[in-house]
Amino acid sequence: MTLEPGEAVVLIIRRNETGLSKYFLAVRKSQSSINPATGDFQLFPLQQSVLELGHESDFSIALEKAIEAIREIQP
Repeated sequence: MTLEPGEAVVLIIRRNETGLSKYFLAVRKSQSSINPATGDFQLFPLQQSVLELGHESDFSIALEKAIEAIREIQP
């Protein structure tokens, strides 16, 4: 996978509300922009899934899988 100009890859780590030892991890690609007035980073609504790990209970293993997916990105 390559990143085109203006695209971003984002790692999402979200703790599950019901199972405190479970995390939703995902890597997603999207067009992005930066608001010059505020410096806020904005993703466009349409996102392409690079990796979806669902609810993993072992945070370290899930994070390693996400890092591996990010390393596959070609400059």
